[in-house]
Amino acid sequence: MCGIIAYRGDGEKDANEVVLKGLKSLEYRGYDSWGVASRKDQKIKQIKNIGKIGHIELEQLGLAKSKTSIGHTRWATHGSVHKRNAHPHASSCGSVSVVHNGIIENFQELRAMLSEEGIEFSTDTDTEVIPHNIMHLMKGGDSFEEAFRKTLLSLRGSFAVVAIHSDHDVLLGARNGSPLVLGIGDNDHFLASDVPAFLEHTSKVTYLDDDDMVVISDSGHKVISLLDGKESIRDIHTVTWDVEQAKKGKYDHFMTKEIDEQKTTIKNAIEQDSELIDKCIEALNDANGVFFVGCGTSYHACVSASYQFSHIAKEHVNVVLASEFRNYEEFLNEKTLMVAVSQSGETADLLDAVKTAKRKGVKIMCIVNVMGSTLMRISDIAVLMNAGPEICVLSTKSYTSQLSILTLLAYGLADRLDEGRRLIMKVSDSVGSIIKKSEPIVSALAERFKTSSNMFLIGRDLAYPSALEGALKIKEVSYIHAEGFAGGELKHGTIALIEENVPVIVLSTDSTRELIVSNAMEIRSRGGYIIGIDSVPNPVFDTFIKIDSFGNADPIAMIIPIQLLSYHLAIQRGCDPDKPRNLAKSVTVK
Repeated sequence: MCGIIAYRGDGEKDANEVVLKGLKSLEYRGYDSWGVASRKDQKIKQIKNIGKIGHIELEQLGLAKSKTSIGHTRWATHGSVHKRNAHPHASSCGSVSVVHNGIIENFQELRAMLSEEGIEFSTDTDTEVIPHNIMHLMKGGDSFEEAFRKTLLSLRGSFAVVAIHSDHDVLLGARNGSPLVLGIGDNDHFLASDVPAFLEHTSKVTYLDDDDMVVISDSGHKVISLLDGKESIRDIHTVTWDVEQAKKGKYDHFMTKEIDEQKTTIKNAIEQDSELIDKCIEALNDANGVFFVGCGTSYHACVSASYQFSHIAKEHVNVVLASEFRNYEEFLNEKTLMVAVSQSGETADLLDAVKTAKRKGVKIMCIVNVMGSTLMRISDIAVLMNAGPEICVLSTKSYTSQLSILTLLAYGLADRLDEGRRLIMKVSDSVGSIIKKSEPIVSALAERFKTSSNMFLIGRDLAYPSALEGALKIKEVSYIHAEGFAGGELKHGTIALIEENVPVIVLSTDSTRELIVSNAMEIRSRGGYIIGIDSVPNPVFDTFIKIDSFGNADPIAMIIPIQLLSYHLAIQRGCDPDKPRNLAKSVTVK
């Protein structure tokens, strides 16, 4: 979940400037603390601090121009948010400096072993064992490269690690379970957790596999296996993302930019190669048992899709949280299909679920936004969302892209593909109007309810997963406790929390209107304030947000006003909508 960026060049660019800018673009991966280590004249100087790095200028680092630098922005796991726990971490002598993303499960065992050798630790992190162990092995006669390789072989857990040494003019990196991508420029190289960190410098990338180690030197780069040290060949790809897509431009925040981008990203999501869609539909038809698997927002997209597959294609699918998927292992066989849904393609729980499925011979189809991600590379069939980089920690445009693709597949399975495309295009064409009409309404609602302790959302049928997702958006970004329910379930206990002026968002569709309005009346009779999202007004609504009816595509449209409401609640409450507390964009730890 942390962000790593490392650079080694020919001296033309200042490595510290490259790394600082890269860290700022990776801050969505973690912003508890940050740090930079720079190699110059056979010395390493480290600068690190707690808090966000977005406001830090190059001059504040006080680092001399160099050609090799590594940086890290942290989401705390082992060790509190404290300067001593910020990365990079160094060996006792200061010769080795490393940055790390992931979890080292056996760090206590390694720490005890190193402590017996007289090595003293100064942090609470699992990462600190890495530089100490590298230096310990080098004192025993190993080269820097070999000590790095052996150290990583001794680790259990997940990691992406980058290391430098004061006396060795090389940059080393490796991964196993956590993302690390190699960027290749004309006379320079980059290692990063995500492509946007170096996209302004190069679009040429090599996606590293688990147990890959990279050695970058004056002669270029080579990829070798951590397991046996043998050199491997990895393809070089060209990233199609535009660097401008990773910038805020005219917007105050990435969140509003990405909400607005849904005018085009919904359409882009269904602009898929016809042969790929046919391949997906064939896999769905051939499967004897289908599992939709995701985490968080992607899980909500899966829940919504399960309803659509039932309504449209008359097909049953199983929906399972990725972190709980191991409980279904006994139901898997070679005829099973898993549809794995993820924005980043690096989510640890989802990758663990996929690996569980693959051990049973399950065929994997993925819906993912990041080209070259681990999920994409280990799947049998990969459908890209075409949403461009999503920088805000909250998922907005990725969610509606996922819904669009899944809805299209449901129509394709029912042999109504063109009908599905036309319907989703209607939603895409309406997004601008939805934003324009609902913006002043949700802005006023945010002002009114900014001090609320609780919010509730209810919906039935296709609107129920939208209630789940809407509640997640509100609590993620504004820190207001929010819960989503199926319309009939609120009165089975939680209605006890309804009191005067508690805001309740009621998501209504043509097919559920009578029942959900009855639920709304039950809430209003107990003093709740009803915010209705529907295609027609109703007297029970205290505030009405109009959304045209799109039938099976209603979930794509009805979430947009709630995304906007979440944003305005965050602003009214003084929260950072792009970087909510305690969260990170890509959850690469279990």
